[in-house]
Amino acid sequence: MRVILCLFFYLLAVYPKNAIAFENVINRQGEPNYMHPTDDYGHSPYNPLFDAGAWHGHLLPINDNELGGFTGHALITEEYLHYIAKRFDKLSIYKNGVRVPLQGKVSSHPGALVQTLSNKRENIELTLTLRFVGPRTSMVKTEIKTRTPLTLHFEGQLLAAYDQENTMSAQFPTYQPKLESDDNTIIIRFGKVRAKWDLLTSGTSAYVTQKTIATTTRLSPIGFNSTANIASDTTFYTTYSHVLNTDEEQQIQQFNRQLFADPESYLIKSKLRWQSYLKVADNFPVDKQRLMTKSIETLIGNWRSAAGALSFDTVTPSVTARWFSGNLTWPWDSWKQAYAMSQFAPDIAKSNINAVFEYQITENDPIRSYDVGFIPDLIAYNKSAERGGDGGNWNERNTKPSLASWAVYKTYQHTKDKQWLTSLYPKLKAYRSWWLNNRDHNKNGIPEYGATLDAAHTHKVHGFKFKFNERTFYGLNLYNSLLKANIRLTSPAQTAASWESGRDHAANFGYINSVQLNKYIKQDGSISDWQVKFAENYNTQGLLTGYSLIQESVDQASYMVSDARYLAKIARVLNQPDEAVTFEKSAAIISRYVNRCMFDTQSGFYYDISVEAKPLANGCAGYALTKRGKGPEGWSPLFNQIATDDMAKQVRAVMLNPQEFNTYIPLGTAALTNPAFGPNIYWRGRVWLDQLYFGVKGLTHYGYKEDARTLINRFIEHADGLQQDGPIRENYHPLNGKQQGAPNFSWSAAHLYMLLSEF
Repeated sequence: MRVILCLFFYLLAVYPKNAIAFENVINRQGEPNYMHPTDDYGHSPYNPLFDAGAWHGHLLPINDNELGGFTGHALITEEYLHYIAKRFDKLSIYKNGVRVPLQGKVSSHPGALVQTLSNKRENIELTLTLRFVGPRTSMVKTEIKTRTPLTLHFEGQLLAAYDQENTMSAQFPTYQPKLESDDNTIIIRFGKVRAKWDLLTSGTSAYVTQKTIATTTRLSPIGFNSTANIASDTTFYTTYSHVLNTDEEQQIQQFNRQLFADPESYLIKSKLRWQSYLKVADNFPVDKQRLMTKSIETLIGNWRSAAGALSFDTVTPSVTARWFSGNLTWPWDSWKQAYAMSQFAPDIAKSNINAVFEYQITENDPIRSYDVGFIPDLIAYNKSAERGGDGGNWNERNTKPSLASWAVYKTYQHTKDKQWLTSLYPKLKAYRSWWLNNRDHNKNGIPEYGATLDAAHTHKVHGFKFKFNERTFYGLNLYNSLLKANIRLTSPAQTAASWESGRDHAANFGYINSVQLNKYIKQDGSISDWQVKFAENYNTQGLLTGYSLIQESVDQASYMVSDARYLAKIARVLNQPDEAVTFEKSAAIISRYVNRCMFDTQSGFYYDISVEAKPLANGCAGYALTKRGKGPEGWSPLFNQIATDDMAKQVRAVMLNPQEFNTYIPLGTAALTNPAFGPNIYWRGRVWLDQLYFGVKGLTHYGYKEDARTLINRFIEHADGLQQDGPIRENYHPLNGKQQGAPNFSWSAAHLYMLLSEF
């Protein structure tokens, strides 16, 4: 008891005085009628509270008839989000057999959902407080004040509809949820489903509810009713645990025994944990604190505890997005998430990075030993069929840009964990070596984006895959010969190369829709301006290892500079001065190359360049690909501090030009003058916060701080829902600020946090 009191008084002392400002930062109300409800983009229309790495979440009710329960009960079924009930464990109060209506307030707080209800006529007060107390468990503290005996009714009913068109039983007949009840415990057991693009359950997953108050329960095939009697003021606790298999269920039983022995201490620990997260916002104005809190809530909500193929906790892109909700981890996202989270949740940042490196390819890899140092583009709860699993999301077709050392060094600065840094240093070096060994076709030290050897890109017998008029053909020689005839071709390797950049289907990789292309050609352009070439890469033993685009990308070259600089910093921390000097020299060489070869003096902007059969007289691989228009890759030399002052000044002029990038929401993923621009095209118009951050950070490196602040303020003012209770979105419409893409998006939250904390 003394320990609890000490924690309580400490909490009072440190809890923010303006905590009310943090209420309802994100709208967490919702009452789903379908197991798989969707918004216009196919994502969840609701924003449940998730916390502590748990695999389930909760919503607040909208209507008075749902007060007394937390709605939704969202479950992550390995790699996808589904709702099991609109109403589950809803509490109603009866006096003398008559239901007592309740009214009051529902609110969300960082790490908590609260309902404060009452019936003044009957002198009854009810407070429900939900918090997460473990990586699989949430807990509700129910406090009832009454002067007369009451009967408590709890009820729940599982959703029968999968979506607007299909029932659950018709869509997934083996799912068959079954309810069990015993000793104040209700368990829903789910059948085995292995629908790799929709629903994945082990056959032993379950949702477990336990109470500290004695109840009598009646079950039906799809629901339950429980009752309990109280004579006076009563406080009791209810836990909800989503377990993914039998082993986890046994662990939860042990955890709950410890929890119920002292439930209040777990709630206090949850409050203190959130206080530690929010402490970083203390020195900012209240309006900025709300946005920082929204960023923190978003990132913590996307934290998933270790499960499936991942033995480390990780942070997924978005728990409410169609394709990003389950245990799915991308390196490109993780570097950014860890960079931001290292400032308020450094242990999660470290674990997220560890999760990415867990499947870095080694020389003993049974599938791609020639790819030593390679990091897969996506690792997931379920491995690919190639690796013995049955998942569809696991992806080894490509990797992501070289920001790993940037994230690792930033995380080290906040943790000072030298042992962790020591363990990652050889992995970072191996990753850099992979780029130079497997993606530098002309061996000039400037790697290209490309594609791995993968069944999606390569036929075992016939080689390189590509398409013409929806028919599949094979062979890189045939592909290149058809390109010379100005025939429009597509290839899976082109898709993988754009994924590898982190900017899917961006214009600089030859992507333009048919209407735009026809318009471009009519204006004295050529289809050849948008065709991309590939080359085969071989190792020293003559083994084919993958493909490179025959162009050098300015953003990846710039990231390689930062990678070398941060590796040098790490080397010096680890007392490796000779290696530090080597990395510093590499950074200087690539920097000079970028400025000499990738800056176009006529337009004052940076571009990717072609790779010609022979280097140009100035040592450059080829010519600037200016005809594919301007994109955010053009300010990557500013972010990575490569540009000269004069070059930065010219790039700034392009960025601030209202006819280029300075739109209603600034710094989109294609300039207005880009032939492939479209305000609703994923990476050819929409505004992504990482590219916005890279741009404004680049401006500040060259002294343009006021320009940066102006752009940031315009984004904050114009981004729909951002300053209200809308979720942080994947991207935003450049011309009107509307929300686009996935809600509750991690890297957007990470970069919003950086924009607020650094500017």
